[in-house]
This record gives sequence, C-alpha cells and structure tokens, in this order.
Amino acid sequence: MITTLLLFLISLQAYSFDWQGHRGARGLYPENTIGAMKEALKYPVTTLELDVVISKDLEVVVSHQPWINPEICVSEKQNIFTLNYSDIVGIDCGSKFFARFPKQQKVSESKPRLLALIQETERTLKRLEGRVVAYSVEIKSSVDQEKQKLQPDYKTFSDLVVKILKDSLPVSRFMIQSFDWRVLNYIHEKHPEISLVALKKGSYKKETVLVGLDFVPKVFSPYYKDLSEQDMAYFHKMGMKVIPWTINTVKEIQDIKDMGVDGIITDYPQLIMEIDQKHCRGKKHLFQGKCITYPKHAIPSHLNPGWSCGPGYTIKRDSCIKIRVPTHSVLGADGKTWYCKKGYVRYRSKCQKL
Repeated sequence: MITTLLLFLISLQAYSFDWQGHRGARGLYPENTIGAMKEALKYPVTTLELDVVISKDLEVVVSHQPWINPEICVSEKQNIFTLNYSDIVGIDCGSKFFARFPKQQKVSESKPRLLALIQETERTLKRLEGRVVAYSVEIKSSVDQEKQKLQPDYKTFSDLVVKILKDSLPVSRFMIQSFDWRVLNYIHEKHPEISLVALKKGSYKKETVLVGLDFVPKVFSPYYKDLSEQDMAYFHKMGMKVIPWTINTVKEIQDIKDMGVDGIITDYPQLIMEIDQKHCRGKKHLFQGKCITYPKHAIPSHLNPGWSCGPGYTIKRDSCIKIRVPTHSVLGADGKTWYCKKGYVRYRSKCQKL
C-alpha cells in the first residue's frame, strides 16, 4: 500500500510530464517483453513504449525489428513476416548476454503478441491498486521493408494494430507512433480521435519538419541530440508536445528536461527517481533524498533500503549472499527459488532421485 501510494504521489507531482519506459525497461530486462513492462512498472513511468511487427499469420508481435535478431535471440536471423506466431513464440530472446546493456537481467523470454502483452500488463496494473499508465506503440513500417516483404502493406499493418488497441483500451490510454508518415496520415484520416506521434531521426529544419504530414500530430519525437532549446517554443506554438528519445544518464535527462520538453523516453526508468533531486558523489546512489551505497551483487529498487539482491543472491543484513542450492537442482527464472532437475523430486531442502 505504501509503495503504491509513493508511486502515485510521484506520478501526481509530474502529472503533465510523460516518463516513458523504452521497450519497457530495456536497460534492466529483455526488451519488448511482458517482463520488461512489469519491470518498468516498478518505477514511476507514465507510459510504456513498445514496437510492433506482423507475423505470417497476421498476428501483431511485439518486436523492434521485423526479423529475429541474433544479437538478442538464440536463433539465426529470420524474417518474422515469413513465420507463424507458433514458430516465433518458442524462440528465446532474453537469456543471451547483451553487451550494450550489461545490467539487463538474463531470463528466457519470447516475443509476445501485442494483445497478450496488454492483457497481462493490465492484470498487473489492477494488482497495483488500479494504477494507470498509457501505451505508446510504434508501428515499425517503412517503404523499404514493405518492398522487401518484411511486412504487409502499411494500411493492413495499421488496421491490425488499431483494431487490437481500440478493442483493448480506451483511446485516451494509447498513442501510435511511427517513422513511416504514410502510417500516420492513414490512421489520422480513418481514426482522427487517436493520438499520433511523429518520430524523426536526423537533423531537420523546424519550419519544414512536418512536410509529408497532412496534419499536426499530438507529439513530435526526435532523437534528443537533434533537439535544440530554440525549437521548443516553435513546436509548442504549433500545438505539439515534444518527447525526445532515448536518454540514459541522469545528467542528460536533467539537461533535456530543463529545456522544457514534455516527456522523456529512457531505457533506465529507475533514473526517474533521481531527476530534480540532489546528486550523490562517488559510488553512492540517491534513494528517498539520501545517498546510499549498494552492496556487491545488488540492483536498484524503489523499496527500502533502496536496493535488492540480483538473481542468484539473497539479502542478509547489509549484504547480498549467494543462494546455495542443493545437488541436482537449478535456480528458477526469478533467480531466487530453486527446482529439482528432471528425474528428481523435492524433499525438504534436498532433491531426491525418483
């Protein structure tokens, strides 16, 4: 109850500011998975950001690329649009070490269907005493990908995504974003009530940045290093909010926030707790206004004492000690509980052969 109240109060203080967890919480948990959304909800995010592609059997699949990416999946590269979802769901896209995000938990995760992700996230939100977040769903469409048969035509793609979102959520609780402005124009014409986000990569002139769009979107979302403070008043005067991507250090988040943006997209939603607060020196970390030191094998937490033990470790006083498991057992996906291997059965604190 106290934790939920704390998150509610933090969110209330920043009601007009949109804190978005990028691909859920990519810096902490395998991206674009149900687990990544649940991880993000441990922190005061107001929006869960995710990407979608289409399978051969026209399922809307949560994935950043329209192919199975060997960098994060235990698989060779495969075009998702040539695979039925039954072929996709068995591919492990979470247990592989991802060098760009060394703090990311390594657990076996598969690419979920959009509908399943929304349903499970909504169940989690209900358990959090009715906490409400929005979804920002990127349609990963492009002219080149359509020509290469990595996706259906952009209209079919858009229709599939819109149907799931409108059937699952009130229109006030989701936005659709895309770098493919054909998608944005099409959805705006058919569903003007849907909030749309124009994504932009690369430098631009603010006066011509919307060339190609038939309307002014609710949100303009550029790469944060391409955004200048001089642009902000212009975009706001046009009636657009500005939410840049993807910012992953406290200093850069604070600097961009001070420019007057309307939201921040980050891979590390735990950093939200440190913004607009004092900063700690050395190896200390800020928690509830105090500078604390994490013990070895600890990970950040919004709960007291400000940290928890990582997978394979348990807390003892002010330390994390390795969990000792009996012979013939393995740790579960949560990194805390253990199970007996096949052919063995649990008896008290041991595994006995069947």
